[in-house]
Amino acid sequence: MGAGLAACGNPNQGDSVAIIGDSITDFDQTDLHEQLGSDYHLVISGNFGFTTAEVDPEAKFVGSKPHDQVIFNIGTNDVLQDYKVESSMADLKREIGYYPSARCIFLVNINEHMIDHQTNQATTDDAKRFNAAFDELAASDPRISVIDWNSVAAASLNDKVPPYSTLTEDSVHPTDAGNRKLNDLYAKALEEC
Repeated sequence: MGAGLAACGNPNQGDSVAIIGDSITDFDQTDLHEQLGSDYHLVISGNFGFTTAEVDPEAKFVGSKPHDQVIFNIGTNDVLQDYKVESSMADLKREIGYYPSARCIFLVNINEHMIDHQTNQATTDDAKRFNAAFDELAASDPRISVIDWNSVAAASLNDKVPPYSTLTEDSVHPTDAGNRKLNDLYAKALEEC
């Protein structure tokens, strides 16, 4: 009877899931544990202000133990700091290599309605280039897929100029409601792995 009940639930319950990210992940840790912690063994590394290159030591450390699934929510700071997409993708490919046994690796795409608060300009074009590179990377490895945070964030733009998502506090960091929606995307991806 126990096996039958397990078959009706989440087939990946109990998986070890590494989540590597920047401040978006750091601020989301409590909600992540509340929403996903009962289904998965979470190992979270949120790193305030880190670019894809700067998160490398943490990604390597977390990857020193095997994980069933991995979520990378990085690249926001690369876009905001105008890093070259090619360099960021080379860094990300190296970091993905730290997880050879992961069945599924997810890349969270970048919100294309962020505002650079130094210039008050939208970072849309840079974010679109970054997201296109994520799509190319996902097409190169059957284990990799993209979690579409951008579409969810874009579905609730405010009327400011330039507009940004009402699911973010500052055009970058999700509100509590934004974190719940982001974590719902994670839950769906992890269960479908």
